[in-house]
Amino acid sequence: MIRATSRLTGSLCREVRVGFAVNLVHSENRTPTELGCSYVAHRCPTTTIRNARKIYTGRILATVSTNVHDVESKDGFLKRFIKKMGWIDNSATRLRVSSCLLYESVVDHINYSQFFEYFNMPDTFNTWFLITELHVWMLLVRSMAEGDEKGAAGRFMRNCIVETMWNDVTTRAKQLTMDNPSAVRPQIQQLSEQFQAALISYDEGISYDDKALAAALWRRFLGGRCDDYEKLELLVGYVRKQVSMLDQLSRYDFAIKPAIKWAPLVESKQPT
Repeated sequence: MIRATSRLTGSLCREVRVGFAVNLVHSENRTPTELGCSYVAHRCPTTTIRNARKIYTGRILATVSTNVHDVESKDGFLKRFIKKMGWIDNSATRLRVSSCLLYESVVDHINYSQFFEYFNMPDTFNTWFLITELHVWMLLVRSMAEGDEKGAAGRFMRNCIVETMWNDVTTRAKQLTMDNPSAVRPQIQQLSEQFQAALISYDEGISYDDKALAAALWRRFLGGRCDDYEKLELLVGYVRKQVSMLDQLSRYDFAIKPAIKWAPLVESKQPT
């Protein structure tokens, strides 16, 4: 099996993501098929937000909307003036860049080795994707708190995060299969189908209790092969903690100037 971790092709993928953030500026009129990310035409993540926020439920999405300016045009004169002065940057370009930075916070700052070791997972491309997928899903959950209606910033960011992820995944897969490039397309297609199923499963899990979330994580993340329920309990607590951390971020710290600090899977023991 092909081996791949965050350290493999890391610098190259960072360069690709930087270039991709620039290219996203010109992608406003592209369709979900052209973007190559199946999830944008599927359903919204479900999340439980603080009492001041709305509880979002799954919906069918037919198209990708990048028309954030339609929303901005409805703002009052004062808000438009403030945005023009740069005090609040909510433009489509800013949201695209923020989406790339949010994805980068996962692939560049999550300790993949800790997951490999703690859950006895093989150091492979598929395992790397499972870990990335879980954290990307949490970002999508938080994104939808910024609005799930057509033209809303949250829905727009969700689509950009997914698009950025598939661009990175495709780049890594090509680097790992240079001797057999024809294998990339079916592999990405398979991952895309699994990704959609995983998001539905995680959505349902986070919407109910810890038992439902544990079942979703056991089936998808652990492949139904973990008999150590203490480890499963730790994983459930880890997801709840990260979702809570993201939920507490202000709109500015998430959508405008991302400041994500992922907690470690296992806290290091302090010397006594």
